[in-house]
Amino acid sequence: MSRAISRAPARAPARAIARRRHRTRARATTTTAEVDAFAREISGEWIGHCASFDPISGEPSSLPSSMVPDAFREWGMDIKDWQSQCSTTVRDAASGTELYCKDARFVPVVGCEADASTVESFERDAIAIERVAVEAGARGGYSACYEDQKGVEIVQHCVVNDALDPPIRVRMKHRADGCGAVRVWREAMDEPFCDGGSLASSCGGNSAVAKFAEYPRDAADVVARVDADFTLPTNATQLPVGIWFSIVVEEDGSYASQLGYADEKTASHVASARSRSGRDESSVVVRFHRALSP
Repeated sequence: MSRAISRAPARAPARAIARRRHRTRARATTTTAEVDAFAREISGEWIGHCASFDPISGEPSSLPSSMVPDAFREWGMDIKDWQSQCSTTVRDAASGTELYCKDARFVPVVGCEADASTVESFERDAIAIERVAVEAGARGGYSACYEDQKGVEIVQHCVVNDALDPPIRVRMKHRADGCGAVRVWREAMDEPFCDGGSLASSCGGNSAVAKFAEYPRDAADVVARVDADFTLPTNATQLPVGIWFSIVVEEDGSYASQLGYADEKTASHVASARSRSGRDESSVVVRFHRALSP
């Protein structure tokens, strides 16, 4: 029986994400050379915004009122996005090579204030590289399934549009059991990895990835214009700025999860799909899709 996270039938067809010739497939194991190339592409400080969305309607959650400056409330503004920074690298640890991500989100401010880099919270993931499927071609895209610091099984996707300058990536995290909100980040590479040694300011650096959650949910229209041969899953949840996702989970632990990002400026569409049967990650099927204008 499927959990009611999706309007789709029990399983969303994983094949739907790879109907064009622009596709790559990740193997269950990743070679040392591939890991090295992946590390070069992904390592850095990525800045942008993140928001939480209802998995079916796509409605964004508002920030807690305690976090919203008085001026915004006086103006009747409902804040949906957190400013964010993700320190990302591939590193050696006692347990082996791992993908390390440290997410910081910042206290909202009005204008360029002195506390513009006040961190509201940190979240760290250290994912064994064996749990990470890497997009071929050193693009920086990946998907993974792993346990977070609280022991909760998480599915994460990352798709990268490297036709933009700077490259922009979209990440998504959700629980493998389908419970709770879906969190989405839209980020641009800012500087070399320093593990958050320098923090983003509200005064600059984020123009390439301005807040996005409050805008119209236009993904289907953008995908149709830039990647007409691609068929969105019937249960796809549309988000703003060309982002979409699809999640189906079942009581036996099976899941089918997809994330896509279409960009009209570069006429490109990148997507990631990951699915498994039951709770056995050895059954995982992973695909990446990349369509660019001629």
